[in-house]
Amino acid sequence: MPIKVELELARDLNKTFRSFDIQTVAEEIFSSLQKNLRIDFGTLFITGERGQNIERVFRMGIPSDRHQAERFGMTKLDIEKLVKDMIPKYYKYAEEKEKRAPIIEGKPIGILACFPLQLIYNYDALFLLGVAEENLEKTLLNRNGFEFLSHFMTDISYSIKNAITAKRLTELITKDDLTMTYNRRFFEDYFAEEIDRARRYNSPLSLIFLDLDGLREVNNRFGHAMGSRTLQEAAARILNAVRQIDKVVRYGGDEFCIVLPETELKGAMEVAERVRQKISSSPFLLEETGGLEITASFGISCYPIHALTKEDMIKRADEAMFVVKSMTKNNIQIARPLKRFP
Repeated sequence: MPIKVELELARDLNKTFRSFDIQTVAEEIFSSLQKNLRIDFGTLFITGERGQNIERVFRMGIPSDRHQAERFGMTKLDIEKLVKDMIPKYYKYAEEKEKRAPIIEGKPIGILACFPLQLIYNYDALFLLGVAEENLEKTLLNRNGFEFLSHFMTDISYSIKNAITAKRLTELITKDDLTMTYNRRFFEDYFAEEIDRARRYNSPLSLIFLDLDGLREVNNRFGHAMGSRTLQEAAARILNAVRQIDKVVRYGGDEFCIVLPETELKGAMEVAERVRQKISSSPFLLEETGGLEITASFGISCYPIHALTKEDMIKRADEAMFVVKSMTKNNIQIARPLKRFP
């Protein structure tokens, strides 16, 4: 590896320590790798629990219409195995005839390099870097470049650890300890900002309130420890049913709310129904109790159809939820529209 390139990479890496945002850190790392090693494609995954909970953090040169690992001919199981083994892999498809080269944007991949990194707080990372077949003569990601980068990734991991530590500190302030959804303090400020943004840009905004049905009975029969476990499992199901842009908040006790930016009533109904089915489709705490049937009651309010202020949106969604709670349970109710809406 040319000394000049090593120095440029080191200089660029030093810049990443100024940022505590994982997206910014990833963007600067990939920008440097693209510029100095002439890499065409790349993606960074952050994983938790040794390969589970895979989250794509950043992509370079790859459209977003498919899972980024699939673009490199990999599955979720492939990622889990790479992270588990913690061994960098290098594929030059011209030398490995038995392996079919993945194709990205119509271009066959000539080289694929995989770099798993062990981080902190049960987080790991996986870098996938690709060079188009047509650029094999230009890239510095050859065998020597791969060996250099394998060692250099140790330094890169420190900048990612730095960003993750900052992220964890932020979560301590904004997240509910039990469910790892956002807390009430975060919600008050965030929702006020979203209302202002919706008003400024004349864009829709929806709010879902949901209250778990039957949690009191769980506490009475099995104790509060099992009630807490039920809340954790319910939160996990809710989080798995919403989009990345949506914010799930533990509003209090067994009550959650979901903030849906840029979402009209139809979209809010779809999200609420998806969450309702996730909660009611299978029993909770199978191993501990043999299975508990838990459902939820939902209320929806939307800006500007049902309310124009933060306080009114919360009140209307809560009132709609209470109608379901007091009657059928396990259902969805929409708030009453303002008089100017039919």
